[in-house]
Amino acid sequence: MLVTEKDLEKAYTDYKSWGWEKKDFFPLLYLSREHKLSSEETKPYIGSNSQELGINAYYFDREKKNFYLYSFNWTNNHKNLKDNIQKITQSGLEKIFSENSSKDPFVSNIQSVLVENQAVIDRICIYFIFNGDTEKARNSEVLISLLEDLEAKKSLIDGFFNHKKDITLSIDFFSNESKIRGHYLTARKTYSYKIQVSNFLERKNQNSHYLYLGFINILSLLQMYRDMGIRLFEKNIRAGLSPENSPNMAIRKSLKNILNGQEDPTNFAFHHNGITIFAQSVKIEENTLELLEPRILNGAQTVTSLAHFVDENSNLNPEENPNLQAVEVLTKIIHPNQSIDSSNFIVNVTINNNRQNKVEPWNLRASDLIQLHFSEKFKEELQVYYERQEEAFDSFSPEDLDDMGITNQNKPIQLKKLGQTFLAIQGEIDKISRLREVFEDEKKYKNTFKEKYLKVDAKKILLAYKVQFRLKAISDAIQENSSQKYYELFSKSKNLIWGLILQALLNDSKYENYAEEYGIKLNIETGFTEILKSLGNRRVRPILQDIWKDERYQKYIQEQKYHFLRNKATFDRAMDIAKEQFGWSKLDLS
Repeated sequence: MLVTEKDLEKAYTDYKSWGWEKKDFFPLLYLSREHKLSSEETKPYIGSNSQELGINAYYFDREKKNFYLYSFNWTNNHKNLKDNIQKITQSGLEKIFSENSSKDPFVSNIQSVLVENQAVIDRICIYFIFNGDTEKARNSEVLISLLEDLEAKKSLIDGFFNHKKDITLSIDFFSNESKIRGHYLTARKTYSYKIQVSNFLERKNQNSHYLYLGFINILSLLQMYRDMGIRLFEKNIRAGLSPENSPNMAIRKSLKNILNGQEDPTNFAFHHNGITIFAQSVKIEENTLELLEPRILNGAQTVTSLAHFVDENSNLNPEENPNLQAVEVLTKIIHPNQSIDSSNFIVNVTINNNRQNKVEPWNLRASDLIQLHFSEKFKEELQVYYERQEEAFDSFSPEDLDDMGITNQNKPIQLKKLGQTFLAIQGEIDKISRLREVFEDEKKYKNTFKEKYLKVDAKKILLAYKVQFRLKAISDAIQENSSQKYYELFSKSKNLIWGLILQALLNDSKYENYAEEYGIKLNIETGFTEILKSLGNRRVRPILQDIWKDERYQKYIQEQKYHFLRNKATFDRAMDIAKEQFGWSKLDLS
């Protein structure tokens, strides 16, 4: 260990007059030993009050031509690095690599050194130093996703250096325990494209997000894809769709007809819905737009189909074919306001531009940060795969799953079914069958996938998740002990039974024991099924009978109108009955 707890205590005692907190001495001691400086020499490089920046130390190594930005965190848990990565991405880099001088002394010092050594610096290094395992940090889906967003901000660095030199950006994790690097390391090129856009229109919303609308040549998109590859589709849910599905085949057929002169090239724009591009910045020169670090939010199928078409026609030189050169596609170019956090805005744009058939709204949420968190949670706590993307689990071999640390390989937890489980727990039984609405509405989505669930024991979540696979057995058991006149109501009460059986579990005195015994694997054990059937008979059946006898619902039953059985208000009434009969409280996962 390079810096120990005793080292921090001693430094805090020795330099009390500095007015620093104990944690501020972690970067001081680390840098002084790493770069062989005294504590007094290192002090100017430490930002003791830089919590909002995400960066709390810097250093310039003239010999190596490296400028280091450090983010120190005295923690063993790699997950605690998330906040600093987000701070650097959302505002830290912009404050540091701004053309305007900062009033913050720490940022001002960094800017002064950067300006003074602008001609010398070849590499910007952003290093995250903590006490944990760099391998876990490197394999974290959450951190990797956040680092991709951070990498996309390299344009701010290039702009600071006036694009006069090829500055390398390196990002890495280091462990104070062992000084082992995480080897994430990025040194990616910043891509910029000048494209012709015919008679484009410009719009701006109240948050100063810009939209440019016009027609661009399809070969411009092909060049982007050739240069950037899958990186071009980082924000696009449809990038991995098969080239043999109907839309892709139709696009390639149209291109073939155009190539052979059997179809007017201008027809492509009439037949095609268009694409949406996000760019870090947009510069305008007459009918030319320069896009910095473009990402296709919608339209990946068009680009990949074009690439497949060109590959299939190996003798084709698209840049020299006049028919292909005449193909244009309607394009929306989004340029967000860089001075605010636009991540939610981009997510919403992506979702609302991907409403074609066969892509459901839950598919569009697959790479949300909260879903990445759940993926890590289930892998780390249960060694169970979380299938954020439909049918992804079947594409892995047992060896692949072993490499990912998935030992429970019989089946995955699925995103859609997990959302329905959370809705059933919350008593939102009306929304279970309106899942599309939940995933399309930001507020409802966040209320369903609550962040507090990330702190819940994964065994409790899995226990609740498994209940849905035994609803028929529970319903059959209740029905066997119920009056025949109610039989027709059982098929209409599935979601009501689901919500009530989960509350029966949560209110049971043996709930913690059930989670420990049955919340480990996705297998549906016979013992667990019997527990659910027993709770159904002893607890849910009496509640249902009181609901069905209730005068306010008798009219609906007589008229065979069963919508009330799917209403949240009916669930709430059932919980009132449960409180009177069994002393239940409406509980959530905790």
